[in-house]
Amino acid sequence: MSRSTIQKLRLLVLAVAVGASGGSLYAVIRARSDESWVVEVAIGATIGSVISFCIIGFELFGAGHLFERGGRRLPLAAAMLARTIVYGLVTMAALVIFPWLYAGAEPSPFRSGMVGDVVFSVAAILVIVSLTSIIQLIGPNVLGNLLSGRYYHPREEQRIVLFLDLVGSTGIAERMGNVRFHALLSEAFTQLSRVVTDLGGEVHRYVGDALIATWPIGTHHENARPIRCLFACRDMLEAASSDLLARHGEVPGFRAALHSGPLVAGEIGGFKREIALIGDAMNTAGRLEQACRAPGHTLLISKPSLDRAMIPAGIVATSIGSHLLRGKAERLELFALERRAAGHAAAPAPARSSCS
Repeated sequence: MSRSTIQKLRLLVLAVAVGASGGSLYAVIRARSDESWVVEVAIGATIGSVISFCIIGFELFGAGHLFERGGRRLPLAAAMLARTIVYGLVTMAALVIFPWLYAGAEPSPFRSGMVGDVVFSVAAILVIVSLTSIIQLIGPNVLGNLLSGRYYHPREEQRIVLFLDLVGSTGIAERMGNVRFHALLSEAFTQLSRVVTDLGGEVHRYVGDALIATWPIGTHHENARPIRCLFACRDMLEAASSDLLARHGEVPGFRAALHSGPLVAGEIGGFKREIALIGDAMNTAGRLEQACRAPGHTLLISKPSLDRAMIPAGIVATSIGSHLLRGKAERLELFALERRAAGHAAAPAPARSSCS
């Protein structure tokens, strides 16, 4: 089970607990003196937990596929409307079924007290739909960090940085036109970002035809996830090649680089705020991606990153020598990453000349 799936399951359990608590509190507030509080609380907790389970579970594990057409997400307004309809049906079913099962209430949407229950549930759904829509726009970690003030004051962190750049974008855009190329770019990045998050990474930003992602530095085993991510992204594009060709007439490739080190993370901006990552690790990773333009080396990793990671089975890292990256004062040893051919040992590659 991937780290991303474990995190989603934990979030789902937390959501169900919050939903059950909210339903119980509402039941206590609206309970009449002639009713059994135990039954009312049980009904409220069950309704709250079931609705939370269905809505949050759907958001975490199903909404990404239902609200996409041809690999592209529906417009925000259309997605919010679809969510509201789906969640409204779930809510009405819960409000009708569980009072009937627990207390023998009339199984009808027009029973006594239904209006208040519906109003409370719709308000809760609107909050959930709004939050999930905001999360889709800026990402769950960014929203959580902004709300908690984690990066209100800049702080230094150790991270692994991935720069992933689509290959031949200028030529593809010229052949397709900018509008069609944007559709291809959107679909490719939607798929690639899923791979990143499934392997425990966080997409920091999309810059033109490039994706920037980070992982916190952990154990050698944990630090191997970004390396696995590179090849999982390659496998994903290969598996989706027939669909991409059918819809867009092109299948993009990519080059990517990994580097690790200190970053400073902090809130930046006024009316529009975001969490910016600056520092040597980010700059060096960008320079490293540019070094991937050398023929024959599309996936590179720096020695500091390689030293911190356990190389995944079937992957070989071959030194291509020490390079003086643009804007850097010290040379940095780089390694090319490739899958090991079955039955063949990897031979070390000769060092290459410095990058300007």
